[in-house]
Amino acid sequence: MEEYTAGIVIVGDEILRGQVTDRNTSYLAKKLAAIGIKLRKVVTIPDVVNEIADEVHLASKKFSVVFTAGGVGPTHDDVTYSAVAKSLGLKLEENKELVTIYAELFLGKSEARRLAKVPSPCEIIYVPSSGKTYPVIKVANVYVLPGSPLYFSQAVDVIVPQLPRGTPVHTDFIDVNLEELAFVDILDDFAKRWEGQLSIGSYPQPESTTITRITIEGGQSAVQEAKMDLQSALISREISSSKQFTLSHARAVEASSKQQPHIKTAMDILQRCYDESPDAIFVNFNGGKDCTAVLYLLATVVKLRGAPPPVCLYVSDDPFPEVDEFVDNAVNFYGLEILKMKGSIREALQLFLDSHKNLKTGIMGMRRGDPGADKLDFFSPTDNGWPSMVRVNPILDWTYKQVWDFLIKHNVSYCSLYDQGYTSIGARATTKPNPLLRDPNNPTQYLPAYTLTNDSLERHGRG
Repeated sequence: MEEYTAGIVIVGDEILRGQVTDRNTSYLAKKLAAIGIKLRKVVTIPDVVNEIADEVHLASKKFSVVFTAGGVGPTHDDVTYSAVAKSLGLKLEENKELVTIYAELFLGKSEARRLAKVPSPCEIIYVPSSGKTYPVIKVANVYVLPGSPLYFSQAVDVIVPQLPRGTPVHTDFIDVNLEELAFVDILDDFAKRWEGQLSIGSYPQPESTTITRITIEGGQSAVQEAKMDLQSALISREISSSKQFTLSHARAVEASSKQQPHIKTAMDILQRCYDESPDAIFVNFNGGKDCTAVLYLLATVVKLRGAPPPVCLYVSDDPFPEVDEFVDNAVNFYGLEILKMKGSIREALQLFLDSHKNLKTGIMGMRRGDPGADKLDFFSPTDNGWPSMVRVNPILDWTYKQVWDFLIKHNVSYCSLYDQGYTSIGARATTKPNPLLRDPNNPTQYLPAYTLTNDSLERHGRG
């Protein structure tokens, strides 16, 4: 099927001088796109007969339909009718039907006859407006419209539905909180992959909370597929480039929860905490991988709900400097209010709860393989002899592999010791790299923690 295309010639010195903003082009473009007609060219020219005539002549030969906007009033600089007649080799003559129409619209005004002098022959199109009708003309494949956005849009609403329909262009967009230079490689690859099928644009948004908007145009199914493809790549880049936890991070986890039941269960548990006692929540964070996964999940729930982050308790006794450094970085990334305490966990927890009377719900990173975790539930009160509170264990049933899969998939930062062979981290004096991860090609080095395949051997290296 032959492609149906359009061009528009905007006429007006006032637009070229910046005195008036062209609003007609965007309105026409959207209406044409909705019926599958591509607007191929937009040109703005002054109120000069020869220049208008040249552009209209070229456009009428090149495009299926042409619109002009402006220059059709009764004043000396309204010369579009003359220019269109010249462009198509026609005479400018007084149209009797238009004389009658304008005489009724402009009773007693001499300008009525001037408005009725148009290219001949032409077709008259009637446009309703505020209980009346006004005429616009079509000459060959050229629609000659007024420049006023109100009257222009009313005419377009009458004309466009009468045009042949093409394949409607579906348009969607992705907002990215990155400068264009931060993902130009992704966009280049994406454009090459969809070349010939989609039209892709990237536009900075200086007056918006969004930094860049990417538009995708084409067939609906292709646009939907391409958007999902591009979103996945951009979210990963946005997350890895971010210095703070953002809504993009949260939405990525939310998407994973729809496909992975163990993530959904953990999210549901945390949501329940906020549904039942939002002011009683704190998070117990020790810098370990499990606590890191829980903190990321908790940050997701907080961000999606628009809630403030909870207070964080960090208790250390003979910590690794790498753990302390990671905890400090996490505080900044997640925007946490943290209380650091030394000594035993039981004593520190008692002091913490004594000074925070409203806090009764502690989010923990316990899993079934941890000592004493075999009898725990998702919500478990503390044992006898411990400060009274409810322990919440959202990843209680997660496996070692599921923890690492989650951290890696979502580009979650974790303590650097895990890349040095440590699979479980406790006190510095009693924690060593897991001997099972010694590099067979270099006995002085260890493989990363996520390469361990046997969950039951996770605590090897702990004294």
